[in-house]
Amino acid sequence: MKRNKGKIISIFLIVLSVVFMGVSTYAHSGRTDANGGHKDNQNKSGLGSYHYHCGGHPAHLHPNGVCPYSSSSSSSSSKSSTSSSSSSSSSKSTTSSSSSSSSNNEPSTVEVTEIKIDEDVGSMEEGKIKFLTATVTPDNASDKNVTWKSSDESIATVSSTGMINAIKPGKVTITATSSNGKTNSIEIEVKEKQNTENNTINVIKTSDNTNSNAANNEESSNLLGGIVVLGLLGGGSYL
Repeated sequence: MKRNKGKIISIFLIVLSVVFMGVSTYAHSGRTDANGGHKDNQNKSGLGSYHYHCGGHPAHLHPNGVCPYSSSSSSSSSKSSTSSSSSSSSSKSTTSSSSSSSSNNEPSTVEVTEIKIDEDVGSMEEGKIKFLTATVTPDNASDKNVTWKSSDESIATVSSTGMINAIKPGKVTITATSSNGKTNSIEIEVKEKQNTENNTINVIKTSDNTNSNAANNEESSNLLGGIVVLGLLGGGSYL
C-alpha cells in the first residue's frame, strides 16, 4: 500500500513536471533563432508575440531593427573614442599654444625709433633740383622704408626717392615718414631765379656808353685845341 502511494506521488510529480515544462517551453522555449529571438505566443514577457535575448540580456525588442544593448555598447565605445580623440586634440592644441607662446617671447620685428633728414637745405632757386636722404634709427630696424611729402606741391614737389623740384618762389615744408609713423621735416624757401643774361647785357651796354662818352669827350678836346692853334697862327700872321 505504501509502495502504491509512493508510486502515485512519484507519477503525480512527474506529470506536474511535464505540465510545467510544457507550459514553460510553450511560453519560453529557451532557444533563439538566427536573429537572436523567439516567439512568445502568450505574451508572457509583455513585449508581444516575439522578443529577443541578445547576448544573454533580458527579453527586449529591437526598435527599427537595432538592438538597444548593442547600440548602447557601440555608443559607449564611440564616446570613449571621441573622448580619446578630444583629449588628443586638446593635448596637440596645448602643445601648439605652448610653442606659439614660446616663439612670441622672441621679438619678431625691430621697430623704428627715430628718423632724421640728412641734408639741411635752407633755400633753393626756382627750377633747381636737389636730392634728400633720411637716416632711420636703429640701424637693424626691420622696415627702413621712407615716404616723402611736400606741404605745397605748387611751390616744390618731392619724389618717392627724395628728389626735390623747386617750382616757384615761396616757402614749403618737406617731411620724411618711417613705416611706423615716425617723422622729420625741414623748411625750404624757393627763391626767384636770377636773370644773369640780362644783367650781363646791361653791364656791356653801360661799358659801351662809358667808352663812347670818353671818345666823344676826347674828340671834342682835340677839336677845341686845333681851333685855338689856328687862331694863334692867324693872329701872328696878321701882326
